[in-house]
Amino acid sequence: MLNEKQADLLRFLNRQTGPVSSADLDGRVVRALKSRACIKEVRSGWIEVTEEGRAALESKPQRRRRGRRPNVEKSQGHARAQAIRRAIEALERALPKEAEVAVGNIFAYADDVVDGFRKYARNLERRKD
Repeated sequence: MLNEKQADLLRFLNRQTGPVSSADLDGRVVRALKSRACIKEVRSGWIEVTEEGRAALESKPQRRRRGRRPNVEKSQGHARAQAIRRAIEALERALPKEAEVAVGNIFAYADDVVDGFRKYARNLERRKD
């Protein structure tokens, strides 16, 4: 099971058209993904996603069960976060690699916009109202 940082890096690498330099990436996450055979080193310092990595992204992660009952306020935030995550998955399937989208009156890379939605969903899950 991948953690959030590993899944985020795999998504990023999967959306790239070629190998990516590992110099700017978190070494701990890169090592963890290499040990799971989700990424491979193509050339010295350049990595790309393997088929196992793509399969790990497509497989649904198993949810950990909690022993106590969730708070009503928290469950509302979690429901909204889950809806946002479902929409993010649909966007990622629909948008081509390196696409740009209009956000208001500016254009931004679709990866950056999707990342913003993903961070917003995480904040909703963490928020304690």
